[in-house]
Amino acid sequence: MIKILRDRTFLFFFLGNIISLVGFGFNLIAVSWLVLEETNSEFALGKIMAVATMPGLLLALIAGIIIDKVNRKWLLVNLDIFRLFVISVFIYLLTYKGFNLTILYPVAMLMGLGNSLFWPTAQAFVQELVDDKDYFSANALLSASYQVGSLLGASMGGFVVHLYGPLVALYFNALAYLVSGILIAMAPFTSQQSEKHPEKIIYAVSRGFMFLKEKTGILFLGLTTILSDIAIWGALSVLTITISKEVFLKGSWGYGLMDGMYGVGALLSTIAVAKIVNKIGRKDSLLLCYSVAGLSCFISPLMSTIYLAGIAYFFMGLHNNAARIIIRTLFMEVIPNNIMGRVQTIFGIYTRIMMLSSALLAGWITEVYDPITGMSFASVHYAAALFGTLIIIKIKQFSEEVFTRSS
Repeated sequence: MIKILRDRTFLFFFLGNIISLVGFGFNLIAVSWLVLEETNSEFALGKIMAVATMPGLLLALIAGIIIDKVNRKWLLVNLDIFRLFVISVFIYLLTYKGFNLTILYPVAMLMGLGNSLFWPTAQAFVQELVDDKDYFSANALLSASYQVGSLLGASMGGFVVHLYGPLVALYFNALAYLVSGILIAMAPFTSQQSEKHPEKIIYAVSRGFMFLKEKTGILFLGLTTILSDIAIWGALSVLTITISKEVFLKGSWGYGLMDGMYGVGALLSTIAVAKIVNKIGRKDSLLLCYSVAGLSCFISPLMSTIYLAGIAYFFMGLHNNAARIIIRTLFMEVIPNNIMGRVQTIFGIYTRIMMLSSALLAGWITEVYDPITGMSFASVHYAAALFGTLIIIKIKQFSEEVFTRSS
């Protein structure tokens, strides 16, 4: 891992990605708290989260082609500038016009557009930066950047909102995107993309579908295990702050604590995952990870204090992120670089449909019933990922496609 960080391009990208995610963490807590405080409706928050996923769904097919065709470094920089502009306009409106849920919908949609392009571009950019022998280490570092950024954004954002209010948190959000863009722009990099003659959109997209048709095991792996990420970005994006506010009566700082503990666990997973995989193999590692993450999710709102709930979130983060690193490495090993963006985008379409549904259902279930029932719904995501992994292991064709090279 240290060797990869000695590469100045990867280092600047790594730091920029962390800062960008810190900004996202500030944005998430500020917007969530604004909606809950002003509307007192979990379903309203679910709708905002769902709206934020829609641009990625609507533009997903084109996004994959863009990621595979353009200079990924400058795409990341421009996306930071775009998100900085959107959040600056929102700060202005919030300062001089006051909170308006109607205005928040287009803001959430535009921010969702920037986020939905930034994250898959970052993933594809890493594959372009490192040799295939370094994929596992690079994925662990990329995941570490996500977790450090999310940890700092959630923990600091929660306390900033608690002490100074959501508007100040949004100022930090804007600053983070500015710094991220500068850092990535400073990275010395010449694009390795070699396709000079642009494909027609239909053919370009079909290449991704044709690849997945031939690699049914990878398709099934993506469709099932991605559900664990959907639990985090869908259901839990609504439920975590609701549990802090309504079950433990701790408000925004409690949200920062729980989300921060998830981040600590996820960060430690970047160190622990290699040891786990070396000891029990990737198959058993995935089964272990989804089992523990699902159980931790289920019991978190049943704890007697928010600190014990934070420990449950720690174990959820540790095991969910370890599974994510394994899955991303498997994807990199079998998906060629020149179609990675297309395949990631196909999975992204599915992910955003499920995230949209998950956030809406979690908000509705929590508002109609209670947060504990909502968390039970979130736990089902992990059960489905566990079941899908078991099927892949048991079906010989799937298992050979997914695990033969790495086991």
